[in-house]
Amino acid sequence: MTTPNATTRRREITLNMTGRELREIFGAVLPHAGTDDTLPPITMLTLDVTGGMLHVLATDRYTLGIVRHPLTEGCASNFTLTLPARAVQAVLRQIKTRASLTVTLSPRGLTIDQTSDLKLSYRLPAGDERPLLPDWRTWMAQRARLAPDPVVTSPRGVALNPTYLARFRAATRNGSPLEIRPAGKTMLVTCGTHFLGLISAMDLTKAHAASPDPLTTWLPTLAADAAALGRIA
Repeated sequence: MTTPNATTRRREITLNMTGRELREIFGAVLPHAGTDDTLPPITMLTLDVTGGMLHVLATDRYTLGIVRHPLTEGCASNFTLTLPARAVQAVLRQIKTRASLTVTLSPRGLTIDQTSDLKLSYRLPAGDERPLLPDWRTWMAQRARLAPDPVVTSPRGVALNPTYLARFRAATRNGSPLEIRPAGKTMLVTCGTHFLGLISAMDLTKAHAASPDPLTTWLPTLAADAAALGRIA
C-alpha cells in the first residue's frame, strides 16, 4: 500500500509503493501511447506534478488516457516531464507486483529503487520531447463541455473501434466499471475517480446509408425463433 510521500529535495518527490501500485499507475495509460517513431511526441508519457497530484498521460491521437495519483497535502512541487513509453514498459516487466519500491520523481526523470528481494535500481532520464498536450486540463475541459454530435448519437447508436476500446480495460481496478458518455465527436471514458480518457467515435454515416441496421435484421429472427419454440413446447 502506498505510504505517505516525502519531498526530500526541492522539486523532488519520493513515494513508497508496491510493484502492483506502480503497474496500476503506468499500466492504465501505456496502451494509449503511440508506437510510430516518426512522431516521437506520441511515443512519450507525460508526467505532470501539480497541486499535490501526479498525473500521467498518454495518447496516440485516437485514444487518450490520464491517470492520477495523490501526493501529500504539503507537496508544493510543480513540474512536468516526458518519458519514453517503451522504456517505462520495459522496466515494469522487470518488477514483481509484490516488490517494495521507492519511486523518486524530479524534473530530471524517474528513479525506481527496489527495496525488497534483490536491491535493484532503474533510472529513466526525462526525455527531450515536449508534452504533446502541454495545456491538457483546458483542452479536456473544453471537450467535456461539448454537446453530443448528431453523428455520434445517431439512431443506430455509437460506433467504436473495438481495438481502441479494449485499451481502456487496463484502467479498471477491483472490478470498477468503465463509464462512457458522448462529448462532441468523442466519447469521454471514466473509471472510478482515478482515470479519465477519450476515444474517437467512428463516423459510419455513409456506411449506414448503404447497409441495413443490424438490429432490424435480428429482431424478426428473434421473434420467429420465440414463436417456433413456443409451438415445440
